[in-house]
Parts: sequence; C-alpha cells; structure tokens
Amino acid sequence: MLSGVISYPATGSRGRGLVFLACLLLLLGVTGCVGLGPQAISATRTDYNQTLLETDDEQLLLNLVRLRYLDRLLFLEASALTTQFSFGASAGAAYGYQSLARENSIIDGRILVEEKPTISYTPLQGKDFVERVLSRISLETLVLLSGSGWSVDRVYRVCVERMNDIDHAERADGPTPDTEPEYEEFLRITTLLSELRDEDMYAGARSPEESSSVLRFQQEAGEISEFQELAQLLGLNPQRRVFSMSNSLDRRDGTTLNIRTRSFQGVMYFLANAVRVPEEDIEAGRVTVTRDDEGNVFDWSAVMGGLMDIPSSEDPPDNASVAVRHRGHWFYIDDSDLDSKSTFAMLGQIYALQSGSVSVAPPLLTLPVGD
Repeated sequence: MLSGVISYPATGSRGRGLVFLACLLLLLGVTGCVGLGPQAISATRTDYNQTLLETDDEQLLLNLVRLRYLDRLLFLEASALTTQFSFGASAGAAYGYQSLARENSIIDGRILVEEKPTISYTPLQGKDFVERVLSRISLETLVLLSGSGWSVDRVYRVCVERMNDIDHAERADGPTPDTEPEYEEFLRITTLLSELRDEDMYAGARSPEESSSVLRFQQEAGEISEFQELAQLLGLNPQRRVFSMSNSLDRRDGTTLNIRTRSFQGVMYFLANAVRVPEEDIEAGRVTVTRDDEGNVFDWSAVMGGLMDIPSSEDPPDNASVAVRHRGHWFYIDDSDLDSKSTFAMLGQIYALQSGSVSVAPPLLTLPVGD
C-alpha cells in the first residue's frame, strides 16, 4: 500500500487553491493506477515462471533421492495457479487555523495494491500415474529425443534397458540391486552409435511402409569399422542399411533392432544409483549396497559416468543448480557439473513427453487489468 500525507502552511484564498490543486494532482495520480495492470504482469510473470521451474526441479531431485532410500515416489502437480490484483485509492484534505497568524492545509492520499494468489495441487495417481510413470518410453520418443539435440549416448543409456541380447543394468529399473549389473557391452554399443552419428552415418526416422521407427544408415557406412563392430555386437546383417526398431525381444532375424525401453519410473530408479548416500546411512543399513562377484562394494560411477552424479552434504551446498534436503542431509547437482545438468534437463523433458492424455491442466495465471 502506498500512502502519503502533505502538510504545508497556506494563507487565504491562495492557500485554499493550493489545497485544491494538490488534491487534483493526487487524484490524477490515483487514476493512473489503471496502468498498473501491465506493470503487475511485468513484475510477477517471471517470478512465477522461475518459482514453478525451481520447485519442479526440486521435486524431481527429491524423488530420485527417495528412490535410492526405497522411499515412496510422489509427484504433486501444480494443476492451477491464479492470482488476483486489486487496486484502490483514497484522498482527503483538511484546512484549518492554528492561530490568527497561521493556517494549515493537509492532504492525505493512499494507494492500495493487493495480490491474492491461489494455487491448487493435484497428486499424480491412478490412470494418470500409470500412463506417465509406469508406461514404457516409446521408440518414437527415443527417435524424437536423439533427433532434437540430445546425444545418442545419453538418450540410450538413460532410456534403454536392453538392445537385442545386450543387457544394460536391466535389474536397476527397480530398487538398487545387490549384485553387480551388466553394462560394459551396452556402453560400447552406445559409443559406436555416437561415433557413427557424429559422422552422419545414420538417422532415426519413421518408416511409412511399416508405420514404425527405423534406423537408416548411409550406404558407405558398411565400409566403416564402427558399423561392422556394431553389427557384430547386435547380431545385425552387415549388408543391410535399414533396420526396424521393435520393442519386442523375440525377433532375431538380423534385420531388426529389438529395443526394450525403461518406464519413467525405471529411468528414475536407474538414475537414483547416482545418489551418493552419506556413509552413516550406509552403515545403518538404510540403503542397498551393490557388490561385485568377489563381494567388494560396486562403484556405480562405472555405469553413471558422464550421466549423473548427486553428492550429499550436511550443510547447504554453495554451488548447486538444484538442491533438496532429505533425511537430515542435502542432496544436490553441482552447477558446474554439465553432464548431470544435461541428464537432469532431459529427465524433465521425458517426464513431460510421457504425459500422453494426462488430464492435469497446465498452470494458469490470470491478471485482471484496468481499462
């Protein structure tokens, strides 16, 4: 609320004229409040936008940490955001004598600007939860992500649990496994795909004949050692250049790239292994410890290297792009860790792409403005 009081000496008709003029100017200023509508949008829209983005990131990170501790997953959607602005004003004037030699005029003016935001939250559950969180990522989404700027290596390592007969930490789609996962051959495959992509040797596309996604290689790819090694690892016919992408693991005819994707929850469980749990929680048995064949503690950075790293600390981190507090510790993504930030950004994009027919409405911001 803006308010002000003006007091000054005035004499005779000239003083009363000044009172009238000052009141008129104040009222004209109040009338100018109708222009506060655009100013309100300018002052608040960016703030709301930034706050929604920050809280979405915090919720996503919190759920990753929860899954590492085998806690329950929960997404709370901001289903509606409305805010109302009201503008009001008042003005008054007083004129009186203090003595025979002096008279005073007082002008009192107030401008009131009030904001009343209303936020509605909806837990993601039921059919919406199944479609968005439990359904497997489509092959079309893989093609879309890898064709929209994300590296093939990042997309496939995050979203795929098996390609033909090559396992990629498939058991990590659920709670952290207690035995070492298979992953090395798959990492070699994604490296080869990335190298061939960098040389423009193939592209993902939609096949109009088969109404399915395909990988289409250039004719000269057959002369490249990376393609030959890729075909050998995946059991593909090296004479072919177009391979159908299928989410069935039953076809092994050398013409099909059988891909089993993770669900979004599977992606979350997989990336949750990048959470570096405090030693005291490990000793207290609050998390599963993965061990190799010799009984040694398995280092998940071998799987997560270049994808995600989520450190923990007792104190609030100084250089975090996003941070949350859980079970008495801070978990965060370092602002200088570009790999983790990239994977985290892609994770948010996958969550949005999984929405399908989810009925949760996007946040709505309404501002009544003056004429």
